[in-house]
Amino acid sequence: MFTKCHSIPGVARVGSSATAVQWRQSLLGFHNLRPYLLASSSPSDTRQGAWLQRKQVRMCAAARRDRPRVSYMPVTPPIGLLFAERAPVNNNQDTQGKFRRQAGSFAITGAPVIDGQIPQRLEIRQLRKNQPQWNLYLLALNRFQQMDHSDVRSYYQLAGIHGRPFTEWDGVPMIQDMGYCSHTSNLFATWHRPYIVAFEQVLYGIVQEVATSIANDTNGEYKEAALAFRHPYWDWAAPASDGGPVLPAPIAGSAYIVVHLPNGSLTISNPLYQYNFRSSDLSSFPDPPFNEWKETLRYPSARKASASSQNKLVGQQITQSQDSYAQRFVNLLQAYPSFANFSSSAWTPNSPGYDSLESLHNQIHGLIGNGGHMAVIDYAGFDPLFWLHHANVDRLLAIWQALHPNSYLEPSNELIGSAAIAQGAPTDVNTPLKPFHNDSNGNFWTSATVADITRLGYSYPEIQGNSVSQIKAAVNALYASSSGVTIARRGDVQGYDDPNVAPIVAAGLSSDAPVEILPSPPATGNYTEWLTNIRVAKDALEQTFFIHIFLGDFNPDPKSWSMERNLVGTHAIMTPYVMKRDPLQSTIVTGQIPLTRTLRADEQRGLLDMKDEGKTKDYLTRHLHWRVTTMDDKEVPRDKVPDLKISVVAANVQAADADDVFPVWGELKVQHGITNGRPGGLGNEDDA
Repeated sequence: MFTKCHSIPGVARVGSSATAVQWRQSLLGFHNLRPYLLASSSPSDTRQGAWLQRKQVRMCAAARRDRPRVSYMPVTPPIGLLFAERAPVNNNQDTQGKFRRQAGSFAITGAPVIDGQIPQRLEIRQLRKNQPQWNLYLLALNRFQQMDHSDVRSYYQLAGIHGRPFTEWDGVPMIQDMGYCSHTSNLFATWHRPYIVAFEQVLYGIVQEVATSIANDTNGEYKEAALAFRHPYWDWAAPASDGGPVLPAPIAGSAYIVVHLPNGSLTISNPLYQYNFRSSDLSSFPDPPFNEWKETLRYPSARKASASSQNKLVGQQITQSQDSYAQRFVNLLQAYPSFANFSSSAWTPNSPGYDSLESLHNQIHGLIGNGGHMAVIDYAGFDPLFWLHHANVDRLLAIWQALHPNSYLEPSNELIGSAAIAQGAPTDVNTPLKPFHNDSNGNFWTSATVADITRLGYSYPEIQGNSVSQIKAAVNALYASSSGVTIARRGDVQGYDDPNVAPIVAAGLSSDAPVEILPSPPATGNYTEWLTNIRVAKDALEQTFFIHIFLGDFNPDPKSWSMERNLVGTHAIMTPYVMKRDPLQSTIVTGQIPLTRTLRADEQRGLLDMKDEGKTKDYLTRHLHWRVTTMDDKEVPRDKVPDLKISVVAANVQAADADDVFPVWGELKVQHGITNGRPGGLGNEDDA
């Protein structure tokens, strides 16, 4: 039996039991949240013992249309057995004074460092092994997503910085109708750093509050875990140690998730699965079907209001392309010593190094969103996976910085601009990274001031306290199977004696994963890296689109292309919802799909001899194919894609001879003729 749901602002009503009401307030009345209403035939206090045996209570939404949907929750011991009683929290305050909303700008200072020990951001699968931090993370993120939207620190407002609804954040004026984010810009990597820090800072404050409300935390385990909390990252380049899916189950498995506390368990709406919009949010989105979707979607089943996420398909195509983006991850660390080439996806004429941190980041956005929120710049920030993805992008930047300390952001001009920077404006390391204030007086972070992540209160396992050789050893340990030639064997990696490297390998999720052992390189230690270069106008199709690279035959149905057996990799060109084509001012962007690993697998099958460069080029001429699709899996003829140029480049590489060194790359050279004469192929006379 269930009683009727009631709508009483600020009170979670359960039957007529005052005790039960207090329990539900304690359980659900988080931080700035307005509790959602519960209905149950709850007994009086004198019958509480029997009530403890009930299996579940039904949670139902408040009558207000802008309240998110809620879940069924198993009953756990009431009244302070899960959460200690506490006074209501003022919406404008936090339990930590550092996070109190005060007059002036919102100061982004990062989470505090306790006793001089800088906490590390952990991979999400690592964090899951730390039960107190994992449960605090889920509970805090759940609360975060339900904060009052009028609060500048709310999930909704922070997510909206990246794009829609194109409104001012923290009083920073907008000079054009777009998000504040910097894309196709030398500021791309550094702009997103204080963005993630702002999110982490607010989440940290909520984590502290959750920890103080946990009942029966007799040894202070949750409070201690809370102090060391930092936002996790999702390492999409590392295979799961158990051979499981690349996309972790907590992210895509279910709309509900169980959290375990000292005295019981609780099922909550999974804050990693989706973000639920309010009807008032949708009214500020002008673009269909985003103004109809009540929650964030990944690879939506249709472009209409009734669509749902196809997380299984997302997982399949993420797994299918993992070799591609894992190799790109490693190649960027090994072969891109200049920040100018490393950071931005903008094309540098006659430079065969076509890859970049931004291009790699776009590939992941496209494969996750596939027509949903993550695939569109305007709406990507609302998907909870955005923050895990960008924390990993920041990690790649931090590792690259540690390996290349003498190169950093160089002066340039904005090709597209943002809400706070005009198109064509000059930028350098001192350009304000708007809208992110570093104090309450209106001063901004810059690329110069965010260069040192310890100043922002966090680090990563691979770099903290490690030398360059130790960092390289850690990278090799984690991603050896993803390089074109596997030098370090996984079994060897597990035996590291260096105390600074062993924990990294142990925590790296992939150290015991099965590895396909590729043939050793020639005795000379040299081999050739082969890669596909992609060049195209960013506004070519006026929307986000895919370029699929195949080595061999493939199904003619475009819906299958991102999961084809002979797919080498799917690259995404990420744009706003609509990016009007301007042939006179088109921005040309680039990307790269590595071929070496696939070629070596074909060599193992007896299909070619890679020691013969001429035969390898002939093989690529016959078997390399590319196709273009929009986000709804519709093919676009290659000759209808403006400025599309596909080419092949190769470099002689000196293989690494130790676990703590990288291969040495020679000059990348364009292999003319392989794609010449085909739609979208690089002509023999075309600029590289």
